[in-house]
Amino acid sequence: MCQYGFECKRCGIRINVKAEHQNMQDVMLNISSDCPNLSPVTRTPIVLDAMHELMVPKEESEFMKLLDGHHAKDCTAYEGMIDAIGFSLGRYYEIA
Repeated sequence: MCQYGFECKRCGIRINVKAEHQNMQDVMLNISSDCPNLSPVTRTPIVLDAMHELMVPKEESEFMKLLDGHHAKDCTAYEGMIDAIGFSLGRYYEIA
């Protein structure tokens, strides 16, 4: 498990992520933030395919689909989540 924290460059609100791999593919993210735009993903842990999220364009990301309609276009939460997933993969991410 790894913990990752960052501030949204748009609004400055702190976002904390706990990422724990359930297997070689899926990562469970526990996201906490006071940002109202992230409420769909802060209520319960979400499970994503880590490598899929890292390789697809932003428009095809399952994480972005969860935020559809709640997320401001210039919010940097997506980029921070991608960094958190990559950080959690550690050496596996470097090899890929």
